[in-house]
Amino acid sequence: MSLYDNIDKIRLDALKELGNIGAGNAATSISMMLDKKVDINVPDVTVVPMSDLWKKFINPEEITAGAMIGVEGELSGAILFLVGAEDIKKLLEMMMLPRPEDLTQLDEITTSAIGELGNIMCSSYIVSLSSFTGFNIHSMPPNVVVDMVAAVVAEVSLINSEGEDYILLIETDMKVENYGKNILGYISYIPDEKSLKQLLGKLGLGIDND
Repeated sequence: MSLYDNIDKIRLDALKELGNIGAGNAATSISMMLDKKVDINVPDVTVVPMSDLWKKFINPEEITAGAMIGVEGELSGAILFLVGAEDIKKLLEMMMLPRPEDLTQLDEITTSAIGELGNIMCSSYIVSLSSFTGFNIHSMPPNVVVDMVAAVVAEVSLINSEGEDYILLIETDMKVENYGKNILGYISYIPDEKSLKQLLGKLGLGIDND
């Protein structure tokens, strides 16, 4: 039985708390970036097959944008942050940047802005992991991703050479001042099995699946 099959509600609640801490840190930084009040909640945390990530979006052929950051140190893996096309365009407008009609044709400034937004979201989660567990971990520079959801999932699936195809999916619900709708995004932590086992052990929720 895979380690991922043993992650029950208690363990998910602990991982959700890490997500809440990271979301609080991210909200402060994004608020400063947009010069608007920002609140970010974490409605749900699940462990899902990587191949099911696209199901979280209405249309798997929708163009999505975000950033992926490698994790190194005592834990390894990668963290991916994705937002739907219309929401990322609105966020760019809030940054006083022109609204792009086609996300696949971004200029350097707009690409950099998406990278910074993704860096804030992903790095805030990494900081919460490190602070909460005491693990010495750090992030790599962000890699901006703009593609169909299905294509992003296919690219991410190549990261883990051990063949594990599960991800820790953290749903984020962002409310920005004077923006009529909430912005739904997803932080996906893609750990190797060893790193997830170490993380749960540090939280006092270790699993022995040997």
